[in-house]
Amino acid sequence: MLEALVITLREGLEAALVVGIVFAYLARTGRSSLRRYVWAGLVAAVAASIAGAALFQMLGINPDNEIYEGTVMLVAAAFVLTMIVWMWRTGRSLRTEMEEKMEQVFRSDRSRRIGWGLAAFTFVMVFREGIETVLFLTALSATIGANPLNNVIGGAIGLVFAVLFGTLIAKGAVRVNLKRFFSATSLVLLILVAKLIANGLHEFIEIHLIPSSPDLLAIIGLLTRETTSLVILMALIAVPALLILWDTWRAPRPTPLEGESAPDRRKRLAGFNRARRWALGVSVMALLISSMLASSLVSAAAHDNEMPPTEKTAQDQGVRIPVADVSDGEMHKYFYSHEGIGIRFFVMRRNDGSLTAAIDACSICPAKGYRHENGEVMCRNCDAPINVDTIGEPGGCNPIPLTASLEGDDVVVSVTELIAQANRFK
Repeated sequence: MLEALVITLREGLEAALVVGIVFAYLARTGRSSLRRYVWAGLVAAVAASIAGAALFQMLGINPDNEIYEGTVMLVAAAFVLTMIVWMWRTGRSLRTEMEEKMEQVFRSDRSRRIGWGLAAFTFVMVFREGIETVLFLTALSATIGANPLNNVIGGAIGLVFAVLFGTLIAKGAVRVNLKRFFSATSLVLLILVAKLIANGLHEFIEIHLIPSSPDLLAIIGLLTRETTSLVILMALIAVPALLILWDTWRAPRPTPLEGESAPDRRKRLAGFNRARRWALGVSVMALLISSMLASSLVSAAAHDNEMPPTEKTAQDQGVRIPVADVSDGEMHKYFYSHEGIGIRFFVMRRNDGSLTAAIDACSICPAKGYRHENGEVMCRNCDAPINVDTIGEPGGCNPIPLTASLEGDDVVVSVTELIAQANRFK
């Protein structure tokens, strides 16, 4: 959900900024009658973007095709990176360049031609953002731990914030230094680029298409975690809010105009104060939301304190664990000491009632182990979710399986298999 919110918020801000500047320009130049053409271009762009999303959905993404998933995510990362470069280059002059292009449209002789030229301009600017959003969300649907419903919810929330921001821009309530705005948010987006690259590389490493190392996988794991998405989201909300607060606080109060009547001055001052209150209110709300997300992050970290594994000794070349101790559906962790190395493993009951055992590590990630969360086993290195019913099956981020047999009232785990994995825990 967080990744989808990040993408739709950022891409939505791009589109909302474009439309907001167009509307503000029309109002400032006395051409408000042409607003209907802007709406026409906007609606057409949204419809075309939805059609593009439907096309991607029809093509579908095979969750078992790591090559396709990894490729899509790396392509999406490349698109985000090129967008960042564009923002860095044009942030200073974006408003001026847009207004110059619109002036060229307005120089046409026919009003209808002017209107449809403006509609086409709006369509192209917004449709580009819409198609990029479709591509990025398609990539996210293949990332580790993706949930379609959460992506829809997160995407909708991001769009709501973006529409609000565009509305404030159109009303002139938010005067943002565009160069500073784009530079700051682009730095946050670079983390998203790194996250997409990390997910793409993770898919290729799972099928051994590219070589890996513990250090590389530790970095990839850091970028693919849900907490990283939360940090991106907090920064993406807080940074623009702080910029808006700064620009709003520094905005000078309107000075009296020559020949201006007292009622007109009061009206202009009231409009300034109203815009100031809107901008301050929205900024404070955004900062509160960011603070709430930070609190949830701290709370989640505080509650992620599992019990330490229990040491077990061998009996007749097997580690014996009472069935009654592991029949509650929870993950129960143990370790067996061999030559000073603690070899971690766990035993748990699957959804079909059968008991299974596995090493507390997979074959590709560093041996940080797993946690049991919301009915799934989660890799602590990269947050990859593992279906409980697949515990005991090899491959990818699945825990390395162990042979576990039932002998009377005990589950017996082979000591030989445990010792064979000792090097992973050095």
